[in-house]
Amino acid sequence: MRIYISVDMEGVTGLVDADDVQPGGRDYERGRSMMAEDVNAAVRGALTAGADDILVNDAHGPMRNLLPEALHPAARLVRGKPKRMGMLEGLTGEYDAALCVGYHSRAGAPGVLSHSFMGHEIEDMWLDGRPVGEIGLAHATAAALGVPVVALTGDDVACAEMTAWDASVVTVPVKYAHDRFAAELRPEAEAWKAVEEAVAAALSPAPRRPAAVAAEATLAVRWQSASVAATLLGIPGVTADDSRTVRATGGLPSLYRQFGVWMRVASSLTSQAPYC
Repeated sequence: MRIYISVDMEGVTGLVDADDVQPGGRDYERGRSMMAEDVNAAVRGALTAGADDILVNDAHGPMRNLLPEALHPAARLVRGKPKRMGMLEGLTGEYDAALCVGYHSRAGAPGVLSHSFMGHEIEDMWLDGRPVGEIGLAHATAAALGVPVVALTGDDVACAEMTAWDASVVTVPVKYAHDRFAAELRPEAEAWKAVEEAVAAALSPAPRRPAAVAAEATLAVRWQSASVAATLLGIPGVTADDSRTVRATGGLPSLYRQFGVWMRVASSLTSQAPYC
C-alpha cells in the first residue's frame, strides 16, 4: 500500500499565529518541530494499516520546514521549491491514498490562520461554481489522479470544510478555533494519538478509488489586486469575470498546475511569496 502525505503548517497541533509558521518568527523552530510530530503520527498510523511506501511532501510556504532528521525513517520527503504541483508534488495515480496533515480553512472562514494559498492576495476561489480553498482543490486534484483523500488533520473549521466537501473523509481536529489567531488546543499527546488512530482506521480496509471525475473543471479566482487579474489575462485561456476575477477551464491536474503559475505571477507583482 502506497500512501502520500501533503503536510501544511497552519493546521498543526499547538500553532495559532504567523510567528509559529513563518521562517524568522519567534516560535517558528518550535512550530516546525510540532509539524514533524503531526506528520510522524500520521506515518505511524499508515504503517499500522500496512503501508509499505510513504511519501511526504512539505507543502507550506518555503517548503523547507520539515527537517529530514526529524521525519519518521519509514517515510521519504519531498522538500524545497519550485514544484510544478506545489502542495501535491509527487502525487501520482500509483498511490493508494492521500492524507492532508496540518491543513487550514479557506480565505474568509473563521478558522486559525485561514487563507487560500496566499496570505492576503486571494480573496476567494470557486471550482465549478463551488467555493473552494486548499482543501477542496487538493481533494479534487487527487480525485482526478484516481487517488482518494482519506484523512485530514487541522482545526475544527478545516475539518468541517473537508466534511462539507466529502463526508467520507476522516477528520481529526487538533485544535478548536476561537478566532483567526486563537484556539483551544488539544493536549499534544492526545492529538498525536488521535491522528495516528484515525489514519490507521481510514486506511483499513484499503481505500476505494474515487469515482471518475469530469473531464474538465472551471477555476475562478478573485484577487485583491486588479493588476494581478489584468496581467493574468495574458495567459491563453484565462478570461475575466470582472476587474479582479479571472477564470480558466481545463482538466485537472493541469488546471492545478496552471493555478501555480497564476500564483507565481501574483507574487512577482505584489512582492508576496506564496504562503500556502
